Amino acid sequence: MHILVNQYFYMNGAGMKRAVKHPDPTITNDSYISDLVEKGLSREDAVIIASKTAKPMGGASLDVNEKADDVNGKPEGHAKRTGQKKKRVIIDAAVDITENPIQSYDTGDMAFGAKCLVAAALPYRNPKPEHLQNGAWVRQNGNYTLWIQGGPDGVPYGAYPRVFVIWLTTEAVRTQSRRIETGGTFREFCRKVHIDTSMGTRGSGRRFIEQASKLLSSRAAFVTGSFDERRIRTEFLQFSEDFEFFFDVSNPRQASVFESEIILTEKFFNEITTHSIPLDFRAVAALKQSPLELDIYQWLAYRMHSIKGRAMPTWQQLHTQFGANHKELRFFKRDFLKSLHSVKQVYQGVRVDPTENGLILLPSLTPVPKKD
Repeated sequence: MHILVNQYFYMNGAGMKRAVKHPDPTITNDSYISDLVEKGLSREDAVIIASKTAKPMGGASLDVNEKADDVNGKPEGHAKRTGQKKKRVIIDAAVDITENPIQSYDTGDMAFGAKCLVAAALPYRNPKPEHLQNGAWVRQNGNYTLWIQGGPDGVPYGAYPRVFVIWLTTEAVRTQSRRIETGGTFREFCRKVHIDTSMGTRGSGRRFIEQASKLLSSRAAFVTGSFDERRIRTEFLQFSEDFEFFFDVSNPRQASVFESEIILTEKFFNEITTHSIPLDFRAVAALKQSPLELDIYQWLAYRMHSIKGRAMPTWQQLHTQFGANHKELRFFKRDFLKSLHSVKQVYQGVRVDPTENGLILLPSLTPVPKKD
């Protein structure tokens, strides 16, 4: 499975083409746009996706790899270019997911998230001492509390540990083994988890390994219940029993004498293989620059596997779960809605609507079809 998954990300990262199916040429752009809007996209995003996939009346179709700049005009300034690049990545993923939906449970585009780290979130930024409780990171979601105590290098934070946990969980589910092989070279390891191997002081590859080491060196506690309910259950968990990275970071192409590997603790292995969340790896790739977007995507995928009727989480509840970076609710709401917009582009079947008081969640298709 992982070979196909890696192929998708590697090809996209290299700017190479991946064939996608065009819709029936007899379908007009207007009807195709309407279909996309019904799946939850805004009309603006539906128009962009339709222009890149549907065959216009009397003309040739646009290539999937054509830049969004060609549709919307060239942006000016670095910030606009960065934002446009991210938008292009999300649009490309949305196109591929729309035209090549996952049809079965066992496919190369599948990934798995860890429920225990989705119900309450890791830090988005490096937490300051005043943001920790007795040196530990604590987040609460209803009667569920996540407690993370960092190792010698501190608490893991940002997008990289989230991508790393998704990769770990996917490999554990795929191999059904606690022993996770990382590949013989640093470049191979980064290729597996779709991270650039740049090795500068703040290079992506170096920062990824730093965050992976932080996570594997940490330990966690998952607390359910409350004093008010007169019932509290605490489960302590360490992520790895042992891990060894033999990579020569100064020469990422150089193979190590030994195979680098991670040995998960039996408790963590059982947790992530028993309580995993099926995801679309293409969506993970498109959202991997934003830890908040990754959290929202995994949370919605988890909720839609079990939701039976209407759910209405309030903005205050969402702020408690996701708002670690925001002191004020109004700024959290602004950034959450912006991230939700990106998530809905790559999770088009999700039925979620913002209101003045919070969100309305309705039963929706899951990113991956449920097992029969």
